[in-house]
Amino acid sequence: MIYRLGMLIPSANIATEIDMNRVLPKNYQVHFARLRVDSVDEEGWHQLNSDINYQAELLSSIKPSAMIILQTSASFYGDADYDNKLMTRIEKISGVQAFSTAYLFGQALKALKAQKITILSPYSTDLLRRGQDYFERIHGLDIIDAQSFNMTDPDVIGKLTSDPARKALEKQAEFKPDAMLIAGGAYQIMGHVSKWEEEFGIPILTTNQVAAWGCVQAVKGLEKINGYGYLLEKMPKYPSLK
Repeated sequence: MIYRLGMLIPSANIATEIDMNRVLPKNYQVHFARLRVDSVDEEGWHQLNSDINYQAELLSSIKPSAMIILQTSASFYGDADYDNKLMTRIEKISGVQAFSTAYLFGQALKALKAQKITILSPYSTDLLRRGQDYFERIHGLDIIDAQSFNMTDPDVIGKLTSDPARKALEKQAEFKPDAMLIAGGAYQIMGHVSKWEEEFGIPILTTNQVAAWGCVQAVKGLEKINGYGYLLEKMPKYPSLK
């Protein structure tokens, strides 16, 4: 069976389309729309937020089974209920269920029964603080360490090598978390996750990885995906459909 899904991604992101086409089974057809984001900070969030309605409406014309907004940092701004309002807003425009990757991170961690987690991100220290607050407040997680590379330029983030992430994860693994989270869909690291999990003995979740997991869960698919981390290999069921 062919599954058609819609994905809203930041305008400068060159990693997610590659990852989705590489990782998802061929019967999953992911179609993309781009949201204007010049910087990964509050100004960039305002740009993205003002572009969502138009792009979601255009993307809905392909009649997807579900829609995912892949910009985890966007969920960290706005009022306390912004993330839920964001998904509801996209659902009203598109007529299908919608998920943010921030929300999918929380659901994936719940499916893995992971409570104590670390966060790693290219984002700024301010955004990292907001992200920590989001995961603690919305998903009830225990954040035992949080690190960032303090970056706001999407182009610079897109050119990052995997080395800084591996070094940071090595230090975070010493805290013995249930899982380690790497937020940043433009950071091209999903291909390294399996070897890092083997090295550290801890599940590692990335933005693009949970988006792929969300695609399968949204259509109640049965596929399991090898080579890109524990989450996709085990494919635990979505804890509770919205």
